[in-house]
Amino acid sequence: MGKQKQIEYFEGLLYKHGPSHEALDWNSKESQQLRAEVLKEILVYGKKSTHISLLDVGCGFGDLFKYLKKEHKICYTGYDISSKIIDEARKKYPQAHFEVRDILEDQNVPKFDYVFCSGVFNIRTNEIKEHKTHVRSMIERMYGLAKCGVAINFLSEGRLPPADPEGLNAGRYFYFNPEEIVNYCRHITDDYILRHDYHPGDFTVYLLK
Repeated sequence: MGKQKQIEYFEGLLYKHGPSHEALDWNSKESQQLRAEVLKEILVYGKKSTHISLLDVGCGFGDLFKYLKKEHKICYTGYDISSKIIDEARKKYPQAHFEVRDILEDQNVPKFDYVFCSGVFNIRTNEIKEHKTHVRSMIERMYGLAKCGVAINFLSEGRLPPADPEGLNAGRYFYFNPEEIVNYCRHITDDYILRHDYHPGDFTVYLLK
């Protein structure tokens, strides 16, 4: 049920705002780009930094491709669960490759050098416990699909004013405890990096191979 609610949520924003950053629930193009810049820094630490294959999970309109292609030679693939959003991505970036695909349901997904995931877990459409379980399953799945590493960002409760997490997550956005996500990561790999230095309400983790 959470998946269908998520599709409906973002397709509703697409209908309202058109294929813009607002349809993906980003505050601004600048915040979207900042997160892309931090995600791509995993290439500094990974085994490869050029001529890479990259999977963008929950790709939206594929804007990550725009930010990456300027500096890196990549073979970009974007997956999203919304067919309407994928249609817009194909129009916007015809030189990239997009598919309607759910990596948890589809067991035939090929491997990529890197797997990126930006903003996918910001919106909660099911119970908190179920959302956290889903996130953990996604992290494990993405790590299994990556040859060199995974980069994922999350909204953070870590640098916001002290609040009851239950109350903080009562709205449409979900704020994660960075330590809890790091604990997920250390059960998957010993090689991980937490970035909590670029935005007060956001953090990124790199899981390396």
